[in-house]
Amino acid sequence: MKNGKSQMSLIYVQPRIWKSKGIPEHAQYCLNDFLNFANVHGCNVELGTFAYAEALGGNWRSLVRGHQRALSTFKGKVSLHGVFQDICIHSNDSKIAKISKQRILRNMYIAQSLSAKYVVFHANFNPFIYSELYKNNWITRNASFWTKVLDSYDATVLLENFWEPSPEVFNTLLTEVNTPRLKICLDTGHINAFSKVPFEEWVTILNKQVPYVHFSDNMGDSDQHLAIGRGNINWQAFTVALKEHKINPEIVLETETIEKTAESLSYLEKNKVYPFNQQF
Repeated sequence: MKNGKSQMSLIYVQPRIWKSKGIPEHAQYCLNDFLNFANVHGCNVELGTFAYAEALGGNWRSLVRGHQRALSTFKGKVSLHGVFQDICIHSNDSKIAKISKQRILRNMYIAQSLSAKYVVFHANFNPFIYSELYKNNWITRNASFWTKVLDSYDATVLLENFWEPSPEVFNTLLTEVNTPRLKICLDTGHINAFSKVPFEEWVTILNKQVPYVHFSDNMGDSDQHLAIGRGNINWQAFTVALKEHKINPEIVLETETIEKTAESLSYLEKNKVYPFNQQF
C-alpha cells in the first residue's frame, strides 16, 4: 500500500473497546494494537474506551492513566468518542437529564486529560416524537448545555447523527449556538440506514460545519459497521459530494477490527475514494 502522507493525516482509526467488557487489561491491549497500526500508517486515533457505562462507572481514572501512558509515544492526533447509550440531556425528567450531563462532563474532563482535539457525542434527537414542542425543547436545552460546556473546556464538540432523518435540526442548533467549537460529525452508516435524505443533502445543508466524518458500510437496514466496500453505500457519489462543496473533513474508519480497518484503507486507496481522490 502506497499511502500518501497527507491523505493519511486526515484519517483516524477507532478501537472498539466495548468488546473487552470494561476489563482494563483487555482495553489496553486493544488500544495498543490500534496505536501501533496508526503509527505504522501515519494516521490518528479516535478513542472509544470512554463511550460506555462500564468504563465511566468503574475505575475510569485508572483507565485514563493507562491511556496516557499508551499515548505518550503516539505520533498522531487524538479524538474521543463520548458516551451515547441512553443519554438524554434534554429529558423532562430532571434525574435523567442530570446523570446524562454528568456523564458528558466526565467525558470532557477525560478528553482534556488526553489532549483530545475533538469529542464526539450522539445528538440523540428522537424523530418518532412528532411534536414541535419536543423539537424546540431539544434545540433550546442543547443550545444552553453545550454553550456552558464549551465555556469550561477547550476541545471542539462534534454532534453525530444517528436516527435523525435529515440535517435541519442540526443546522438550527448550530445557528442558535453560533460557535466554531460546536460542529457536526456525519456518520455515513447512520445516514445510509436511518436518514430519509441522501448524504448529498446533508453536505449541502451543513457544508463547512462538517469537519469530521465516521466511515463504515452497511446494507441500508441496520448499522452493521462493515468494512468499506462490503455494503451498498455509493462511495463515489460521497466523494463527488465532498468535492463539489469543497469540504475536506477528517475521517474515522469506524469498522471495529484492525482487519476490517486495513481492508477499508485499501479499498479507499484502490478506488480513489475520499481522501485518496485528493492531490496534495
